Amino acid sequence: MFKNILSKRNRVLLSELVRTDFKLRYQGSVLGYLWSLLKPLMLFAILYVVFTQFLRIGRGIPNYPISLLLGIVLWSFFTEATSSALKSIVGRGSLIRKIQIPKYLIPVASTVSAFINLILNLVVVFIFVLFANGTALGVTTLWVFPILLLELVVVSLAAGFFLAAAYVRYRDIEHIWDVVKQALFYTVPIIYPLSLIPSEQIQKVIILNPLAQIIQDSRAVITYAPTEQIMDLYGGWLPIIIPLSLVMLSIFITSIYFRKRSKTFAEDI
Repeated sequence: MFKNILSKRNRVLLSELVRTDFKLRYQGSVLGYLWSLLKPLMLFAILYVVFTQFLRIGRGIPNYPISLLLGIVLWSFFTEATSSALKSIVGRGSLIRKIQIPKYLIPVASTVSAFINLILNLVVVFIFVLFANGTALGVTTLWVFPILLLELVVVSLAAGFFLAAAYVRYRDIEHIWDVVKQALFYTVPIIYPLSLIPSEQIQKVIILNPLAQIIQDSRAVITYAPTEQIMDLYGGWLPIIIPLSLVMLSIFITSIYFRKRSKTFAEDI
C-alpha cells in the first residue's frame, strides 16, 4: 500500500486531493486559512487562563504556557487528522464510484492536509519559544522532534484508516469517536503535568499511551524544561518499545482492515 504512494501518478493524485481538501475546508469562510492558526491559539488562551488564574494548576510549573501550547497543537493535529479521515471515504463517494483510484489515498490526503496545518502551528510555537523569557531550544536533542512528529503521523493515520473504513458501514462511529476523543483529551497529559497524578503506577500506565509519550517527549525537546518521560518513570529507555510497538501494530492492523473493507466501499456508500 505505502510503496505505491511513491509512484508519480499517486503523488499527483494525492497532491490534488490535498488541494481540494483545503479549498473545501475553508470555503465560504471570511478568515479562511487563518482559522488553522486561530483555533489552537484560542483554545490555548482559554485553557491557560482557566488553569493558571482560576484552578492555579499551571502556576509554578517551568515553561507551562509553552508546554500547554505545544500539547494543544499536537493534539489538534491528531483530532483534525482523524476526524477528517473518518468522513473522507463517504465524502468522496461520488469520486469512488466514477473513477478507479487507490482508495487509501483519500484518508492519507486528509492526514497530509492536517499535517500542513500542524507545520504552520508549530511555526507559531517556535516563535513563542524563542521569545519566551528564560526559554531556550534544546539544540542537542532537537533532531528527535521530527521522529516524534513521524510517530504522531503514523498514529493518526492508523486511527484514520480504521475510522474511515468503519464509518462507511457504521455511522455511529462518528458519535463514538467524539466520546473517545473527549476521554483521551483528559487522559493524556495535555492541560496538566503528568506529575500532578498522585499515583506513580497510573503515571506509568498513561505514559505507555503513544499520544502521551509523544507529547511528553516533545515537551522535553522543545521547551527544554523538566518533563516526566518514560526513562524517568521506569528508570530506563527500554519500556519505550511498548508505545512504539503499539504504533507499528496499529498501522499494520488498520491498513489490512482498510484494504479488506475498501473492496465494497462503492456499494456500501
